Amino acid sequence: MKFKSILFLMALLWASCTEVELDETPPSLLSPDSFFTSESEFQAALAGTFRPLYSGWQSFDYAYPLIMTSGAEDVMSNAGIFRNLNTLSANDSDQSILAVWQRMYQTIANANVIIGNLENAVNIPEERLNAIEGQAKFIRAFCYFHLVRWFGEVQLTTFENQTDIENLRQASEIDIYTSIVENLKDAEAKLPAGFEERGRPTQGAAKALLAKVYLTMAGWPLEDTSKYAEARDKAKEVMDSGVYALESNFADLWVQANRLTNSEFIFAFYGSTENDGASSSHLHTASRHWGNGEGGWGDFHSETRFFDVFPDGPRKDATFTSIFADGSTFEEAGVEPHIAKFRDAGTTVGGGLSGEGFNVMLRYADVLLIYAEAANLAEGGPSSAAYDAINEVRNRAGLGDLTPGLSPSDFDDAVISERAWELAFEMNRWFDLVRKKMVVEVNQGVHPGVTETDRLLPKPGTQLIPGMLEQNPGY
Repeated sequence: MKFKSILFLMALLWASCTEVELDETPPSLLSPDSFFTSESEFQAALAGTFRPLYSGWQSFDYAYPLIMTSGAEDVMSNAGIFRNLNTLSANDSDQSILAVWQRMYQTIANANVIIGNLENAVNIPEERLNAIEGQAKFIRAFCYFHLVRWFGEVQLTTFENQTDIENLRQASEIDIYTSIVENLKDAEAKLPAGFEERGRPTQGAAKALLAKVYLTMAGWPLEDTSKYAEARDKAKEVMDSGVYALESNFADLWVQANRLTNSEFIFAFYGSTENDGASSSHLHTASRHWGNGEGGWGDFHSETRFFDVFPDGPRKDATFTSIFADGSTFEEAGVEPHIAKFRDAGTTVGGGLSGEGFNVMLRYADVLLIYAEAANLAEGGPSSAAYDAINEVRNRAGLGDLTPGLSPSDFDDAVISERAWELAFEMNRWFDLVRKKMVVEVNQGVHPGVTETDRLLPKPGTQLIPGMLEQNPGY
């Protein structure tokens, strides 16, 4: 894959350009007079922009972002360095939080430099320059969307202000969301329907992410319910595009051999063992049980309480590892059920520790469920189209249609439950709990100390700037 090859070549350049003590304060990355002129240079810089996210989601940090959603009941960890997040007692020195913060701002800084130097482009066809700009704006919006949902008010850096971070006050959540929407609208207008290489954000990815952003804006903390209609309409555009469809067999989604050909993935990070595994995936190793013939690290897995309420059927079988390699059940082994979605890493190196797994960020089932939820709440009740959207997901999972005639509240509850099951371990459940104000309700029986302030994580203590970047309440 050409894009991946460029990404690997850019690893050293990225490291030399963006590794700084205060990671949201980039140096003068590259002189525009000497670098940002040709298409190949912009493409190389774009690949380097993605590099921190491949490290954070796939490789050496083996899914710190997933660990940061372990306040939900689908994911948990008993590992010492992750236990605080799992028990909703995170502190501002947790290494997962700092690592994700750094990689988000490294990515944003690199995207800012590309966007800020577009005017220097020479002899690049407009269509291809648009695609470069669209990808940079998509990934900048992607990062800010995660930052604002995890941390609330953060600094909103641009090409013009990011070298003066010490004097940049954190932005309000509405201003951050406004910037995200503007970036995604620009990306939607400039990105093509597809690229030869998988792994690049497309127009469909911009539409799908924008639908999710609107859905989030309708919930906590903004609670702008007018956004339900916008979420519905944007999800419908993806549905009507004809580009994506549910795979007929849920289990096939998680087979490494299908990762580049399935019809459902809209945007994903794809691991590779090329170049000594510089961007290889560790998800299959980190999520496997350490014993009973599994040979994993056991860093994170699921919770029995989530497994117990999960509807039986082919989707459950493909979602969990409940029987280990030696034939024992997780109950017999005295541990929790583990995660099956990441098991297949394809070709592995280093004794199987590094593989070619993948981590999907947006897929078509998510879009269908966004449509069902948003349509119901925008229209004061579930339409036949809303029922069709959720039932398409349920039927693929081996479940029957929802009962007709549900109230808006009951239909909404059904959609949120369906999202939990369909999108388990895909970093959706935690954010659903936050926007629906369900964090305390779901966790108080297991973690009695949980409070409403736990909807946000603490910002890394080393990154705080008095009067400019302040810690969240409760930490």
